[in-house]
Amino acid sequence: MGYKKIFLSLILLHTILFIGTSGYMVMEDLSIFEALWLTIVSVLTIGYGDLVPQTTGGKWLTLIIIPLAIGLATYMLAQFAGAIISGKLSNEMRRRKMTRDIEHLHDHVIICGYGRVGQQVYQQLNKEDKSIVIIDYDEATIEHLPENVLHVLGNATVDEILKKAGIERAKGIIITLPSDADNVFITLTAKGMNSDLYAIARAERDQSAQKMYRAGADYVTNTSNIGGRQMATAMTKPMSVDYMETILYGLDTEDHIEEVLIEEGSSLIDRTVKDVRDKYRVTIFAIKRDEKVLSNPEDSTDLKADDLLIVFASDKQIHRLRTHSTNQ
Repeated sequence: MGYKKIFLSLILLHTILFIGTSGYMVMEDLSIFEALWLTIVSVLTIGYGDLVPQTTGGKWLTLIIIPLAIGLATYMLAQFAGAIISGKLSNEMRRRKMTRDIEHLHDHVIICGYGRVGQQVYQQLNKEDKSIVIIDYDEATIEHLPENVLHVLGNATVDEILKKAGIERAKGIIITLPSDADNVFITLTAKGMNSDLYAIARAERDQSAQKMYRAGADYVTNTSNIGGRQMATAMTKPMSVDYMETILYGLDTEDHIEEVLIEEGSSLIDRTVKDVRDKYRVTIFAIKRDEKVLSNPEDSTDLKADDLLIVFASDKQIHRLRTHSTNQ
């Protein structure tokens, strides 16, 4: 690759400078600064005339380093121009920057596969301002990603590719490949590399879903079944489908569903559902307490530490509620 040749040329250039400086110090009895000065003006063929080789050895050294330096400089310029024209240098710089950006990520979400399902996942997560890294093995797909989207080109079934995506520091992984076998394998590998990872997998067949759960998936979705049920419901209950899409995805409204965890020491502890609803102007759909879910909780229900509230409200209202749900 062009950038490797440029790097090698720079090493050779510094080698010539070192040899020239050392040689002039010995042969011409010059100080290190004077020897370096004479080497540089010789390499650059400037020839100020303030310092010139006096000894035969010094003149022979000059005869050697000047053509070498000129040839090396010409080669470097050719490689540099070729890299710029072909885009290799700029692509390599972008790749290195992206690698550094991914290395600094924590609690991000990895999307495996950027097909039709993966694109929908990305759009929703991006709308919610989540940190995202996309893995896809198709170079043409990667080239059509939105600008500045963090990505890794490669097969997500390979451990090294998952590591490049920051699997050890990720909060979750969403596996959207069309192959159930690949999705099971990626789920198993990802959970083995990060047991705290929340893994969501796509299944095309119902029998594959159980295998994915056994592999460690926290949630498995069959996109075909979901799509079919939604189409049938849209026929019989069209308004219900529109409303559910609104509250789930915040379509054409600033209100949407969020999860708010009540931490130990929060001012919300021992407050009732009615108190919270009236003060923060939020709708509490459900409360997850331990392994039990309280759907449509009574107004008199007291809130407790570690309760997970499923609420429907605007960003401003949710932010206000979340501020008071933490330990003040």
